[in-house]
Amino acid sequence: MKYNKKGVPMDINLSLLEFVLSVVGIPLIAFAVSTLIPGIQRKIQARIQRRIGPSILTPGLWALFKFLAKEVKKPFSKMPNLYNLLSLFGFLVVWIILASTTVPYIHVVSNLIFITGLLKVKEMMYIIMGSLSNSIMGVRMPIPDICKGSDFKDILRMSLEQLGALRAYKLITVGSFPLYIGLILPFISKKSIFLDSVIGNNFLFTLPGIFGAIAYFIGYLVLTGEYPFSIMHTKADVIEGPTLEYSGRYRAIYLSFKELLMITLGSLFATVYLGVYPDINNPITIVINFGIAFLLPILSSILGAYSPLLTFRQLYPISLYTCAVGFLGVLIALFKV
Repeated sequence: MKYNKKGVPMDINLSLLEFVLSVVGIPLIAFAVSTLIPGIQRKIQARIQRRIGPSILTPGLWALFKFLAKEVKKPFSKMPNLYNLLSLFGFLVVWIILASTTVPYIHVVSNLIFITGLLKVKEMMYIIMGSLSNSIMGVRMPIPDICKGSDFKDILRMSLEQLGALRAYKLITVGSFPLYIGLILPFISKKSIFLDSVIGNNFLFTLPGIFGAIAYFIGYLVLTGEYPFSIMHTKADVIEGPTLEYSGRYRAIYLSFKELLMITLGSLFATVYLGVYPDINNPITIVINFGIAFLLPILSSILGAYSPLLTFRQLYPISLYTCAVGFLGVLIALFKV
């Protein structure tokens, strides 16, 4: 498709069709292939740990249909409908992030500020989820769902979901910084915040690109809640944390939201670090982009197979050191400019 000097498509009728296919079709393809990610991760970890592991389709695709068929339990919450709808809202937020990368010539949505803002919205959702839910699987338990605190005066009591929400807040304040540093780095040398400025730029094969990729990958693990950074919903103490009470179709939507997030962040990495965005006019770019996107969950599964769960005592220093690596990349990029 041809564009004028301002980056506006010259054929309006054709561009409208391409726009719809880009923002609907490409994320739909990503959603379909993202259901394979949990199975691939489980299979890799099982092989590393000398187990057979589940079939590739079971943890993702078949789990999705399984939860769609199950009964929806009403959460024990003051606003149960809002709590359930947050999973759908999160799915839509991630969908929009991915869709914005497929149309880099539309500067209103395909820019660093828009994408970063939506990622922050996604992070905030876990805090809201934990604040709206306070019981185990929507059932009034004879014993309150309290995992911390006591009835004594001035002693804060917290439920499993609230503790998970508090951990989500801590991850937002410190843990996710590396990803945003890694996301900003490719744009520095271009002196632009727009996505089309990095298209065709192999930033990964530069010194600041290497530092930025390290920061981005650590931030990727934090945002997706993968081992060893899964303390927000660890099975050991808070079970599922803020997402504990999702059941039925809402649990299916939540799982889809998490899987789509993995491939979206991977696709974003391929776009800003290798300059390959999923172009509806060039199907091979979609294959290459999503192929690169799959590398991040594969690497995270390998790391998770060898790593224990990290507490904040270990997470804070790792995040700060990774931020320092990212800032070193920023300084090198600025110096070259």
